[in-house]
Amino acid sequence: MKCLVTGATGFVGSAVREALLAADHEVVCLVRGAGSLPASVPHVVQDLGKPLSPALSLQGVDVVIHTAGVAHRQAPAAQHVAVNERASVALARRAVRDGVGRFLFLSSVKAMGPAASATPRAEEELTGPTVAYASSKRRAEIALAQLARESGMQLVSLRPALVYGAGVGGNLASLIAWVRRGLPLAPEAGQRSMVSRDDLVRLIISLVAGDAARLPEEGALWNVTDGEAYSTQRLMLALAGAMRRPAPQWELPAACWRILGACADLRHGAFTGATATALLGSDLYDGSAVCAATGWRPRQRFEDVAPAMVAAAVRA
Repeated sequence: MKCLVTGATGFVGSAVREALLAADHEVVCLVRGAGSLPASVPHVVQDLGKPLSPALSLQGVDVVIHTAGVAHRQAPAAQHVAVNERASVALARRAVRDGVGRFLFLSSVKAMGPAASATPRAEEELTGPTVAYASSKRRAEIALAQLARESGMQLVSLRPALVYGAGVGGNLASLIAWVRRGLPLAPEAGQRSMVSRDDLVRLIISLVAGDAARLPEEGALWNVTDGEAYSTQRLMLALAGAMRRPAPQWELPAACWRILGACADLRHGAFTGATATALLGSDLYDGSAVCAATGWRPRQRFEDVAPAMVAAAVRA
């Protein structure tokens, strides 16, 4: 299969790129800059924050795997709209024009909106996104589904939960640094769904070459999780074990974590409560639909990957 991969230098996209090459697929990468790409990998330079170049052709491409996007909370709302929404739809329209048969869109469970309860949510249990990143992903899902219905191009939208793996950034990188410094344990509060990068990539690779007859004619929209429910305390204990150090002997009260979260929010430009919610809230999703439809099963838990995450953080 000839595959076009966007975001091919990112945390997920780079792993997708390497897995496709290892499976002997032909890969072309669409990137904003080719600095970190191996010289042997064909690529096209395109800033997705700008209109697509008229010269960009997807002729001969069998599958587009669209992993590129803006996820930073501090990014302006206009940037989320431009990259996550408008560029995704523009790329899909270019794919339709040039005869691409399948379009894989990496969305996010955040597109479903904030959790209204502590029970796992199925794909249709939406509450309405309230932040720019989530809203842009949801609008892209809707527009892509409409385009797929009108054109006949097969669309698969994946909503991964928080993705973990070696080299991860964001809150998980901060948590690794916290545990390395021997700082206090979080309280046993809240639970969230997650998925390993390796499992997510394995699913994507299976969908690239998968039998089209096994996928719904109207396209697919699936949550992707490893089936576990993680508290911040569980994550910290797993990281401490991976570092081969004793677990912290005392817990920092939830109120203190909320204050620290508020400081982190302010450092990022606004007080939103997002950091405290990520640390102490519940955010659970039901990922059974993709398992039933494709036969894919997660193979890893956070505890399995924690040693590699810690090792990568030490090297960084």
